[in-house]
Amino acid sequence: RVGLGGPGWVWGSWGSGAAPRVPDPCPPGHEPAGVVSLAQLYEVALAKQKDPEVATRGTALPALVGSLVGSARSLGLLVVPR
Repeated sequence: RVGLGGPGWVWGSWGSGAAPRVPDPCPPGHEPAGVVSLAQLYEVALAKQKDPEVATRGTALPALVGSLVGSARSLGLLVVPR
């Protein structure tokens, strides 16, 4: 198995063209600290885009949302689609 983009992404088998799978965000025996939806993270990203510090970097909205998803997971939050 080869990691892709950090420890969270793992290929099913090398060279098979299989899509990467995302393991459970919480290690066994741990409960998530809370739950946040992608819609909520999208709203936060929209607000962050208005910040002059972020606007000068020209960071795209999908990149901001991805960054927020990573931050939420590292804080122990479970990110759900809705």
